[in-house]
Amino acid sequence: MRRQRHLEGVLGTALELQIVADTEAQLGAAEAALLAEVDRLEGVFSRYLPGSELNRWQARRGLPTTVSADFAALLSRAEHFMTLTGGAFHPAADTLARLWQRGRPDAGTLQGVLEQMKEPLWTLEGGPTGARQVTLHTALSLNFNALAKGFITDAAAQAALKVPGVRQVMLNIGGDVRHLGQGEVSVGLEAPGQWADNWPPVGFVTLSNQAVTTSGQMHRGAHLLDPRTGQPTSAERTVSVIAPSGAESDALSTALCVLEVSECLALVGGLEGVGVRIGEGRLLATTTFWQQHEGHTKATDT
Repeated sequence: MRRQRHLEGVLGTALELQIVADTEAQLGAAEAALLAEVDRLEGVFSRYLPGSELNRWQARRGLPTTVSADFAALLSRAEHFMTLTGGAFHPAADTLARLWQRGRPDAGTLQGVLEQMKEPLWTLEGGPTGARQVTLHTALSLNFNALAKGFITDAAAQAALKVPGVRQVMLNIGGDVRHLGQGEVSVGLEAPGQWADNWPPVGFVTLSNQAVTTSGQMHRGAHLLDPRTGQPTSAERTVSVIAPSGAESDALSTALCVLEVSECLALVGGLEGVGVRIGEGRLLATTTFWQQHEGHTKATDT
């Protein structure tokens, strides 16, 4: 049996799910588990819920704070992607975005923020699992949305698959798509610069226990900022990344929006199980791994 749902207003975006199970009761239990996990992790990572763990942590700058395993895992992953991308992924890019929202910042102010971004943002202490202590050092505004949505998509899909009798889960939260279980799904990709919901995808990729995320100006409605320079980058670029997890595809698709194309291909070429499609104006660049997953079957658009 198969269940499909489309829900609006989940994490501030749309959620689409597809679950395959043996009985209607199992489908209902899997959907309930999936949505409960989304709600639970929103309470951990949300910037918009005043009582979220993220906001409570940011209010305790300079004080060692015991955090949940989920929050510690997010911070650990953020550190990893900051290092891996040479700062092209950076949670404090939120401070840069706020500056530019008020108009072009003066050179002195911008340089001051960039210098602060080079300093340690937090110190994470403790073992690899369970509750850990974190001390926040920076006064900069932090935003983990480019990682947290993929993290939540992973966890929610896993919660559904754990329900006995569930054989396949496909979850799409605002363009972060995760497949788990048996078989495969074909996912359509939005065209760069196309805004209408009924416009056809530019292509399809086939996923099997993988994730794909598309990032670019069309998903933000504003200029993309390079965290390394504080300057706007190309408004035309759209990047889609296939990876083993939604957290990885989410973070990498964001970082690859600001790196040079040659840097993107070099970075992805060194990562196992990762492929990329970069569209910018007339330029289209893909890796071999991406090409191996391209398809033509009509499916859910990202």
